[in-house]
Amino acid sequence: MRDMETAKVTISSQKIKESKLTPINDNFLKTQDIVIYTIYLTEFYDLQSELLKLLNEKEIKKARRFYKDIDKKQFITYRAILKYILAAYAKIDVKNIHFGVSLNNKPFLISHPWLHFNISHSKDFAVIAISLKKVGIDIEYMSEDFDYTELLPDIFDYEEILSIENSNDKKHAFYTAWTRKESFVKALGKGIDEDFKYIPCSDGQHNINLTLLKNNENWQIVSFNLKFDYVGSIAFEELAAITHNIKFQKIPNNLHEIKNMTRLGNK
Repeated sequence: MRDMETAKVTISSQKIKESKLTPINDNFLKTQDIVIYTIYLTEFYDLQSELLKLLNEKEIKKARRFYKDIDKKQFITYRAILKYILAAYAKIDVKNIHFGVSLNNKPFLISHPWLHFNISHSKDFAVIAISLKKVGIDIEYMSEDFDYTELLPDIFDYEEILSIENSNDKKHAFYTAWTRKESFVKALGKGIDEDFKYIPCSDGQHNINLTLLKNNENWQIVSFNLKFDYVGSIAFEELAAITHNIKFQKIPNNLHEIKNMTRLGNK
């Protein structure tokens, strides 16, 4: 009988440093680079009228459908900043940023499909991951009010549940494990379905069935801590013999600095 075909998934935690904010230029993004832009959303609520100008008609309609005003403001903020960042990497005007959707409902930049990105937001934070390889990111606010215990059997296998329950910080262990699974399915372009439970989330190297992945790439998942009780994970294609360079860059809370960072001037 033929052995089941598998791919490798390597999972770890890492302390990711925030690097000095530098302009995006021709040599900014290399094959091994992954940049995670962090956005403290509340800092941008006074800039809504300016940010709204960057959204197209479809995006404006989506913003207006949000029931809560805070959800509307957050969507406008991270969507506009995403378009600024992608325009800088693609060297095109922000108004020429147009998104398509893959067969797996994952958005991509129509003009530059090789430029991979993913967004996650939770409470007051948003992050945007940019890479030259497939990438998925998830962050979560570790809420004191959320009782996750009833969810454990639906999300994790026996050993994973045991690891969470035996942890010195059960809440942190749960959210870390969750973001590992979530970032991976986002990188794959999958939704949270019946396969979610079978996505590995423990430290180490795992073999995973190719029928679950729907591709034959190897992957890495790296977990990290953010400020103010947030945790996250990022999943990306693993390229052999390459040391990955993952870094944080904080988005400044004024448009002048954002334009300087993205070298978009007054566009």
